[in-house]
Amino acid sequence: MSIGVALKTCFENSQKHDELIERLKPHAELVIGVLPPGILSKSLLPAAEELVDINLKSLQLNEISDAQLRQWIIDDCSLVYGELSNEELRKYFAELNPMLSPGCRFIDLGSGLGKVVMSAALYFPFSSCKGIEIFPYRHSLALESFVNLQKLRDEVLSQTIALVSAQLDEAGQHDSAPDFQIQDLLNLSDRVSFQLGDMFDCDVTEADLVFIYSTCFGSLMPEIAEKLANEAPEGCLVTTTTYQINHPGLELVTRFPAKSVAWTDLNVYRRVGSGPWPKFPRTPPQRINFAEWILDWEAKARELLAG
Repeated sequence: MSIGVALKTCFENSQKHDELIERLKPHAELVIGVLPPGILSKSLLPAAEELVDINLKSLQLNEISDAQLRQWIIDDCSLVYGELSNEELRKYFAELNPMLSPGCRFIDLGSGLGKVVMSAALYFPFSSCKGIEIFPYRHSLALESFVNLQKLRDEVLSQTIALVSAQLDEAGQHDSAPDFQIQDLLNLSDRVSFQLGDMFDCDVTEADLVFIYSTCFGSLMPEIAEKLANEAPEGCLVTTTTYQINHPGLELVTRFPAKSVAWTDLNVYRRVGSGPWPKFPRTPPQRINFAEWILDWEAKARELLAG
């Protein structure tokens, strides 16, 4: 966290931009995008006002070794996690609900801390909500969050049932009760599951809605599209953030531009056609002149810092 905060401090201080670029240059090929996502707006690094209450060692860039910086970038900062806010998820499911039927199945490829999976279980009566995440620490946090959600559920339901029972007793209506449709809350543990593993190994053959927070998956989109077109059932809906899918087996249904539902574009596709679709050729990336590439990277980095 100390390394991340040191980098973010430089990102937010225009006088430190030159120093930041020089330190990142030797590791630029490892960065997802132009600058490490951990120093941008969508990260788990604490805000300046939160640092006051954290016993955190303050570092300057010159105190961070190249090995430490390189590992931080390789780990995607370990603290970095992109997600939609609670309000964005509420809007997302409100828009998708008319396209879904009760009892359908939801899968989140790259489920991180589990927020989307648990929101799916709360916002719509899916028969199953599954998330798959490749990083163990994120997977363990998702499991912990789900345990806490069930505890909160039990507390709320206990209070609600007691309140409703008292109201029915007072009204003398012992044989009838309002339909609160609480069964979906009671069976959360049966409907929600988290799997540690690679999303390319995830079984999507029975999915009805596949969610992909793909903002950091740019280079993987052709392979993701290939997997879904060949493995997801016909009619399955697929949603992506930021990046679009270009595949004949996935037809664009609608696109929600940035800031209409979420901070980024949201694309909704439907699996069409019978397939099987030809596989994308997987050729190793061609090496370009590194000196030219690093000049281009630096120009993009300075443009992003200036913006």
